[in-house]
Amino acid sequence: MSTTEFQIDTLAIVGVGLIGGSIAAAVRQRRLARRIIGFGRNHERLEQARVCGLIDEVATQPEALAAARLIVVCTPVDRLGKDIGMLLNVTSPSTLITDVGSVKSPVVQQASEMSGQIDRFVPAHPIAGSHLQGFEHAHAELCRDRLCILTPLFRNRPEDVEFVRSFWKGIGMRVSDLSVEEHDRALALTSHLPHLAASAVAFLVDEHLLDYAATGYRDTTRVAAGDPELWTAIFSENSGPLADATSQLIHTLQEFLTALSSGDRSRIQAFLELGQQRRRGFHDCEQGAGEST
Repeated sequence: MSTTEFQIDTLAIVGVGLIGGSIAAAVRQRRLARRIIGFGRNHERLEQARVCGLIDEVATQPEALAAARLIVVCTPVDRLGKDIGMLLNVTSPSTLITDVGSVKSPVVQQASEMSGQIDRFVPAHPIAGSHLQGFEHAHAELCRDRLCILTPLFRNRPEDVEFVRSFWKGIGMRVSDLSVEEHDRALALTSHLPHLAASAVAFLVDEHLLDYAATGYRDTTRVAAGDPELWTAIFSENSGPLADATSQLIHTLQEFLTALSSGDRSRIQAFLELGQQRRRGFHDCEQGAGEST
C-alpha cells in the first residue's frame, strides 16, 4: 500500500490533545479517513474538539469504536499499556491499534498481560511535539517531515505492520524501524536525558540570576518548560535505560571536572570540539522543532 493509496472509513483517536488533535488534523487535511472518532473520558472537551472540526464524533464508551479500522492511542505513557490492552479486548479482530508513546517496553508488556490479541497492536512513536498542551494548539503540520519509529512485535502480521507504516507516512512522516529495546535505549539518550539535563540546569539558576540569562540559558532549558507530570511518567516508565544514560552523563561530567580542576586546556578544548562535532551532525526540521516526547 503506497502513501497515496491509504484511506479508511473510520479512524479513532484515543486522547485528543496536542498530538492526537494534530494527527486528526493531518488525517482530515489529507483525506485519509471518511470519519474520525474522538474517544476519551471528558465529553465536554471532546465536544469542543468536535466543534473545532478536529473530529466528527465523540465517544466515551469503547464499544463506540467497534467500526474503527485503525485506533491511534495518545494517552499518557503510564496509561498506554492498560488502555491498549482494554481496547484489544473490546474491538473487532479487524481493528488495528497503534500508539504515540515515547517508551515501549512497559507498554507492550502490560498490553500483552491484559490481552491475548497483542498481534493487532503495532507500536509506534512519532517524534514530534511541543511544550504546549491541548487540542487548541494542534495543527496538521506538526508531524510533517518528522520521524516516526515503528517497533514491530514478532507476533504482528507483516501486512498489518505495512498498513500502520502507510498510515504514518500518509500524514507526512518519515518512518524507521527499531526493536522495542533499541527504541527505549535510544530515546533515553536522545530525548529523556536532554530533558533531565535541561531541568537540572534550570533548577540550578536561582530566580534572582535570571536577569543575567540569555540565549544559552534559553536554548539549553527550553524543554524544561514541559509538563512535569507527563515527564515524570516518561522517566518512571523508562527508568532502566534512563538510569544508564544518566550514569554515562555523570561519568562524562566527572571527566570534564577533572580537566577543569587541573587546568588542562587541551582536554577541555577536545571535549568541546567533540561536542561541537556531534551537534553539527544533527539536522532538525525547521518545522516541528518543538519539544519531542
